Amino acid sequence: MKTLYLIRHGHSLHNELFPKLGVQAFRIPEVRDSPLTEKGHAQSKKLGETIGNKCIELVLVSPLMRTLETAHNIFKDENVPIRCIEGLREYPLGLDTCNIRSDVSVLSEKFPYIDFSHLVSDTDIYWQKNGETLQELDERIGAFVEYVRGLPETKIAVVSHNSWIGRLKDKHISQLENGEEELQHCYPYEYTLV
Repeated sequence: MKTLYLIRHGHSLHNELFPKLGVQAFRIPEVRDSPLTEKGHAQSKKLGETIGNKCIELVLVSPLMRTLETAHNIFKDENVPIRCIEGLREYPLGLDTCNIRSDVSVLSEKFPYIDFSHLVSDTDIYWQKNGETLQELDERIGAFVEYVRGLPETKIAVVSHNSWIGRLKDKHISQLENGEEELQHCYPYEYTLV
């Protein structure tokens, strides 16, 4: 049995722009690999003050800037290994420019203590202009679950995204444009993987 602490990244630039621009906030060039806002940095640092009591053995993180910054702010003082996993990226893998990954050479320079060895290419070869299907997302999640089952660690933090986490834990993706409630930023949803 594994205990996963599913953490959505902190408030990001595209989240800040959404009330003004709607879904276009996810697709403009200015939000490419969207970083955290000041609010997002504060949210993740606040969670970092309390997460130590969870005895986390490993952190798995999406390779997008907002999740990497979130993981850094939460776990920088925890002395826990942080591993970047491509399959943890936001859905859809494509379409939205906020979900285009920066090159690994850039990311590894900014976050030298994060293990990027599981990424197969320096550049983003997965982002698609047309986006991915829900079936493809489910396949990504299934591959991740099998990967986690093979790990020796039993308490694992997963820093990912609203749609990815929602699909794993609730089999549902909330849509802001439909007025649905999204998952909280920087909140550790506990999920048991049997």
